[in-house]
Amino acid sequence: MIHMKNTAIALGLAVVPLVGFAAPNDMPGAPSYSYFQGDWVVDGNANGTGQDYDGYALEGSVAITPNVFVNGRYDWLDVDSSSFDANRTSIGIGANDFYDFGRGDGTGVGYYGQVSFERLNLEDIPGTGNRDADSNGYGADVGLRWMVDPQIEINPHLGWVDYGTLGAGLGSADGIRYGVRALGHINDAVALTAAFEASDIETANRDLGFDNEIRLGARVNF
Repeated sequence: MIHMKNTAIALGLAVVPLVGFAAPNDMPGAPSYSYFQGDWVVDGNANGTGQDYDGYALEGSVAITPNVFVNGRYDWLDVDSSSFDANRTSIGIGANDFYDFGRGDGTGVGYYGQVSFERLNLEDIPGTGNRDADSNGYGADVGLRWMVDPQIEINPHLGWVDYGTLGAGLGSADGIRYGVRALGHINDAVALTAAFEASDIETANRDLGFDNEIRLGARVNF
């Protein structure tokens, strides 16, 4: 828990000094890449344990030019009926653009790609004598930000992550991750979010995927 709080504070402090450099996309209707978001992970299934999990997540992004952004994300996941916890950290840089297909004001399709530094930390892993394991790696993701309406956004995304070699006899961990997020923009500054996410992460000895994950959250654009 202390680790989660320290990471959350660090992520928040890292975003603050970048706010003044935020450069919004100047295309009419383009979604903002400068925001801070908090999520409640309502439920998910931890493969390899047969248990559900819940948790919390923080995410921040800053557009450093109209078409380039940096972002960070931290997930804290607590597996039910177990002391097993998972912490995921991602820090990335990406590029984006927006296509206004002329349907109406505030509508169109944004598209983006990013590369990222990734860290996975597992605590009290079942089947290993409750050992811990962590490793650093990289990820690559692509996605769409479809503005169906000025107030409604659909964000499907797909990526690949390689966490490198984990300890506790688990070996190299990699696989795909994917999901879809819906945003209801209350106004230009605030949005409510709902998301489905999943990952198919495996090692030679273990399935480490986190599937059927449901998230609810709130976002503040700046």
